[in-house]
Amino acid sequence: MAGPIHPATVHFPITFITLAGVLDLLHAAATTPATAGYVQSSLKSLEFALPLDLLPTLSYYATIISLVTLAPAILSGIAQLLPLIKRDGFGSSKVKTAVAHAALNDISAGLLAYNWQTRSTVLNYTPSTINIALSGALAVPMVLYSASLGGSLVYKYGMGIGSSTSRGKKTQ
Repeated sequence: MAGPIHPATVHFPITFITLAGVLDLLHAAATTPATAGYVQSSLKSLEFALPLDLLPTLSYYATIISLVTLAPAILSGIAQLLPLIKRDGFGSSKVKTAVAHAALNDISAGLLAYNWQTRSTVLNYTPSTINIALSGALAVPMVLYSASLGGSLVYKYGMGIGSSTSRGKKTQ
């Protein structure tokens, strides 16, 4: 490979995890009596014709796509993290940031796997309160914070920058 592939693999999981969580939260708001009217009138005023009973199905499939796209992101992240740990040990702030980044993503993957498994046998894939809390209140903030840590790894610590050019240089 010419350079680190991890940055190219993370955008789809971030997008689909966020989408699944937002759809679950929107479903919760649309089915809670105190907020259902607001959701329906908001969608109507936006002229957005989305059947609200379709939200759980869309969220369920967004969860599946998240899990599928997480696999290359996690594997490519491990491929970048292990040499960093070997070189710098666990004492550097760069490695600590990378490990926190990885741990948050791994926890998010576990939450999504739980949601996928528990909703797979439910009629219309309707999320339970626990599913909504895991996807909307936990996984989304965790993956967005993890994405911020990933940005810090690149822009603050220079992770992956210049990797492809340094391999081609000869030392004399």
